Amino acid sequence: MKNEFDKKRVLVTGGTKGIGAAIAHRFAASGAQVATTARAPSASRDADLMFVAADLGTTAGVDAVVKEIENKWGGLDILINNLGATATPPGGFETLTDAFWQQVLDINLMAPVRLDRAFIPGMLERKHGVVIHIGSIAHIMPPSQSTLAYASAKGALRTYSNTNHCLA
Repeated sequence: MKNEFDKKRVLVTGGTKGIGAAIAHRFAASGAQVATTARAPSASRDADLMFVAADLGTTAGVDAVVKEIENKWGGLDILINNLGATATPPGGFETLTDAFWQQVLDINLMAPVRLDRAFIPGMLERKHGVVIHIGSIAHIMPPSQSTLAYASAKGALRTYSNTNHCLA
């Protein structure tokens, strides 16, 4: 429906390719104002989408996105935490250092937590809003030992998502 999300303000993390890009384009086609965020823009930039370059694996990156959204739109109606990433080294779980684990947790778990903390209070104040976390089957069936950190982070995101932390 062309106006299904008319005037809704939507942020899609990891929204420049794959599932995230499809979600962003679907909302835009339905009348929403849509922002995407990733470390780099898509090769096929869409003029209908606002793009905020940021590394959401860092607190500073999340803060930059929040500041941009708040300055331009004054908040969100829909937050889609779609970002998911890992650059797994070869060699199994023995090669996964503390620094690697922390990086994967920051991207796949803490980015959604930080964005939720920033945007949910405004949604509660306005008495409307939606937050969706996109997970992965990897938390149930990790494809290999070297993806253990990613699978664990997505499992933690699922646990976090299943709590009633948003209810007032």
